[in-house]
Amino acid sequence: MPDRFYIIGGGPGGVGAAYAISKAGFKPVIIEVHDRLAVKPCGRGVPVTSDIPFVIPKSIVLNKISYVKLYVDRLKLFKAGGWLNGFIIDKREFLEHILSETRADIYYRARYNHKSGVARLGGETIDVRRGIFSGGFPYYEGERIPVVQYILGGSLGDVEMDTIEIYFDTEILGYYYVFPHGDNVEVGVGGFRDHNTLWKLLDKFISEDSRLKNSIVVEREAAVVSIGGLRLGYINGLVKVGEAAGYVLPLTGEGIRPSIISGYIAGEALAKGLDPIRELRRLRLSEAISIQRRLLEWAKRLSVEERRRLISTLTPQAHAEIALGYFRLHKLVQNLIFKPLTMVKILTKIIGL
Repeated sequence: MPDRFYIIGGGPGGVGAAYAISKAGFKPVIIEVHDRLAVKPCGRGVPVTSDIPFVIPKSIVLNKISYVKLYVDRLKLFKAGGWLNGFIIDKREFLEHILSETRADIYYRARYNHKSGVARLGGETIDVRRGIFSGGFPYYEGERIPVVQYILGGSLGDVEMDTIEIYFDTEILGYYYVFPHGDNVEVGVGGFRDHNTLWKLLDKFISEDSRLKNSIVVEREAAVVSIGGLRLGYINGLVKVGEAAGYVLPLTGEGIRPSIISGYIAGEALAKGLDPIRELRRLRLSEAISIQRRLLEWAKRLSVEERRRLISTLTPQAHAEIALGYFRLHKLVQNLIFKPLTMVKILTKIIGL
């Protein structure tokens, strides 16, 4: 057993792995190509769930989320609280905080060749054959969609800073979102359109919201999100975790929590001499990603009206369970017990896929 494990990438998956490896008494060494952590933009939301392996410190919390507003094609379905709580975090400070609790060495602007397995750390060349690969979406082999967002400041009307707002758009099979971000807000959209189209749709969305139309742009950000489901495996002997392995919930795009958990489980398995792929497959989260992916494939085949009817049918609790990956078939049955036709269609599609 080596006294150190190499980790490619200092994102949530890599940092989660470093935490587990350090906790087991080994030395994590992180190879990060960028000059800082948290380069990829995202919604920065982390739900409070029992499967996160460490406590989120208050110092990195920008906003506490207590409520969710849900819309479908601009029609408000509900505002609910009590079942989906979480935080908007400073992602960079969050990752740096986790690393501060490990014995990890981190090398910035370091290079790793995923084809040869060779890393350059300063002037030293190292053959990396065992550890964790958390290289992010560029190394993901499944389906990806674009996401664009603004951070807006200035005049923000009566935006509620303890609430996240989700606006499903059945045309693009995606959603707009309004998230608090400290004293500002993040407003974005992701879906099955190209980046340019999404920017136009987002500008239109903002111009039609009286709370946002007089705001000022603080930042303009774009990314892609890996929503094609799990792609477990190895790259040159390094076990894939995080977005490189598909640890993003396909229906919501949530990636910080799934990536951290996957990195932690794989890192813990390596440190204990266990099979990391087997341990990852056993995760409830892995099952949830697979179910969400099947649901997404089904939703692609539905008409716009059928998508709208399905989203409107589900209760707030069912929406929360699906969004968090706590979905169970028997609970869906309970949710739709008085809607037999819808229930039969849904269950037939899920079981048949």
